[in-house]
Amino acid sequence: MKLKRMVAGAFVACSMVATSAFADIVTLNPSAMNAGAVNGSVLSALNGAFNTDKATTNFASMLTINSAPGAAGPVTATETGFFLVDAFAGAPASGVGLNYNIYALFTITGTGGWVSPSFYLANPVGLTLTATLYGSPGGGSVFASTPGAGNLFGITPDATDFVLGTATLIQGLSATAQIGPIGNQASTGFSAILGFTPAAGTTGPGGFWQAPFPFVVDLGNSAIGTAPVGGSGTTFQVVGGQTIITANVTSLGAGSGSGNIIFDTNEVPEPGSLALVGLALLGLGATRRHFGAKA
Repeated sequence: MKLKRMVAGAFVACSMVATSAFADIVTLNPSAMNAGAVNGSVLSALNGAFNTDKATTNFASMLTINSAPGAAGPVTATETGFFLVDAFAGAPASGVGLNYNIYALFTITGTGGWVSPSFYLANPVGLTLTATLYGSPGGGSVFASTPGAGNLFGITPDATDFVLGTATLIQGLSATAQIGPIGNQASTGFSAILGFTPAAGTTGPGGFWQAPFPFVVDLGNSAIGTAPVGGSGTTFQVVGGQTIITANVTSLGAGSGSGNIIFDTNEVPEPGSLALVGLALLGLGATRRHFGAKA
């Protein structure tokens, strides 16, 4: 079945932002056959190979904190959602979002605590993140809905989509959530470095990942929540003793979460350097950044 369109989130909800300057160039090829991948196929015969070091994203998520706001003691939390690539840096003719789509489904789990009646801080110790990256041939093949009880990810792969790779957490810096202060709005933030493993059949001259293929992915998000306007916004509700933070975006663009993914083929940066970047991340707002403005 075809996917449904929308977005916003990542350990928690709304604006994914690059967390380091340790970017490296990778070569991607949408016209590759991906012959060795399960259900592998050409993502787009119209778009050839290109170089990039980062990508902008839209995304959506649902974070469930297993307590009411302000509860004492350790509290577990789980976030599920997806992010959808909307552009690759330096590659205006990549065709992504027009002739094909690339998206990831992810799950994050951890334990933290309410350090105030409205502020939740996750403990980086024991934090886990797993993600599966998919390629989806066809420009109209990706549709998304707000993650909810009926569909925790907000998206369901169809028969033409195939796995491009998997990612797991190498280092987690910080994960926060704040509710209020107005109405049911919420704000969140998260940064992490993921180790990425391309799927069989998707590397080298015949695959989407042309070179180099061992790399890590550096990502993070910071979101200043807003009250819903026309169905958009990052909001929370308390249901059955749980605090649920959701991105209520109904279409890509207006109100959707956004940010960057950075490709890094070097060694993972030292924890001290990453911590400084994480602190800077938390100061960012939800204003969308375009590659053209950053060039």
